[in-house]
Amino acid sequence: MAAATALLPGFAFPFVLSWFLGAGDADQMLLAGSVALTLTSVVGNAVELNSVSELGGRLGQSVMPDRQALRRYRARITAFVCGATLVVGSLLIAFYGAQRGSFGSFAPLALTMLSVPLLGGIASARSGELLARGYIVVPVLLQSCRTVVPIVLLVLNGPQTPLALLAAGFAAGELVRLAVLTAMSRTRVGCGSSSADIPTNGLYWQSGSALTSQTGPITDRFFLSTAPAGALSSYEMADKLFFAAVQLISLGFLTRRLTGWAQLPTMEPTLGRSLLRTDGLFLLIVSTVAGLLGSLTCALTPHVVQLPVVWRQGFLWAQILFLSIPFTLATMCCSRLLIIARRQRLLIRFALLTGVGNALLDWIFFTLYGAVGIAIATVVLRVISAATYAIVLRRVLPPIIGSESQ
Repeated sequence: MAAATALLPGFAFPFVLSWFLGAGDADQMLLAGSVALTLTSVVGNAVELNSVSELGGRLGQSVMPDRQALRRYRARITAFVCGATLVVGSLLIAFYGAQRGSFGSFAPLALTMLSVPLLGGIASARSGELLARGYIVVPVLLQSCRTVVPIVLLVLNGPQTPLALLAAGFAAGELVRLAVLTAMSRTRVGCGSSSADIPTNGLYWQSGSALTSQTGPITDRFFLSTAPAGALSSYEMADKLFFAAVQLISLGFLTRRLTGWAQLPTMEPTLGRSLLRTDGLFLLIVSTVAGLLGSLTCALTPHVVQLPVVWRQGFLWAQILFLSIPFTLATMCCSRLLIIARRQRLLIRFALLTGVGNALLDWIFFTLYGAVGIAIATVVLRVISAATYAIVLRRVLPPIIGSESQ
């Protein structure tokens, strides 16, 4: 329930946006928002996963950092977030602005959106600290904050809502999330006696991998920018429909298993392998059922409900994307287990191959089928990625289980 509530505003936003503002302004706002979304994937997710992995491992060993160690860790996180946001964000704004030929109007909007990953990355350290200790509901719920405010502004102001006001609304929502998580971490994150620094070296490999993998969506938008008006909005709608389901499964079923997985190095090997088998089978069944039901729902909806043309196209693309849910979740599980195994360097190698493969497949299928070819190329790529991750993980993970149990 918490996961569904957290995902609902983000899922609804592109639909509400196109309904009130139309395809032109919606494309502009969504492209600016994609800058923040890319950086959230690059920075925020890496920070949260690093915090869960490192603190969860210490929790299993009952060696928790003291207050000064936590402060040093958060300071390094803040410096990392600021640097990554400014450098990567500037490059993305320049690239997208040049593509649209409207840099003067796009750049201020996108610059305002940079505050979202900046605040969100800092908040993610607190979120990871809470998740590592088993506090799941509130950190998950708070992920809805960044899109609730813009939706409210759209409903209150209608078609007259300035795009700059919507961008500021995103920032306001993320600021609320940071404030609540900071307050929670002060009261619920206890401090231990260890003064040893919490490692952050893996962050650079994780974020580098995420940035490289984000070349996929960037390439997708590059090709779609040459398609007819509304293609970007349809792309975002299909993406939201798909990732709403993925995040629902991730936040509802995968995230709560990370605490146990983080303790695999300190777990008895037989128990650790049994845990992975049970969790893996359960997640496979859930993701397969979700993918089939989601694809069927997207196929039937345009025949049952009268939808705008852009919406209908979005549902068609989502119908295709839903078939890749089991492969997407498999890749997510494998990447998190590689982080727990501290083999983050492998992630960037995977990401490089994925980025090249995505560009090649986009070119092939866009040439053959037009805009819908981007969705087809995405599914093919996810199948290949999941298979490759699984092969590597079978060799890397077994020696890690129980390696610190004695």
